[in-house]
Amino acid sequence: MDTDGFDVYPILHRERIYNIVTEMDLTFVEVRAVIDRLIEFGAFRGEDGEPGMPYSCPVEGAVFVVDVQGYDVVVLRREPAK
Repeated sequence: MDTDGFDVYPILHRERIYNIVTEMDLTFVEVRAVIDRLIEFGAFRGEDGEPGMPYSCPVEGAVFVVDVQGYDVVVLRREPAK
């Protein structure tokens, strides 16, 4: 994946540090809701993660498509909720 233009934002959530990797502006509410959704999905069970398996996270009137790599959350795109 080409990471030009992507920024990394560390965030402490539920006593764990996650890195949000994205090229878009996100609110704290969106980021925390996406992380909560990923926790529900069991996306952080192992530190190694399985890159390449994107998750769709419906949050705040949108659906975020993300890839999880360990505790790095790569936000690939935001789509309108259907």
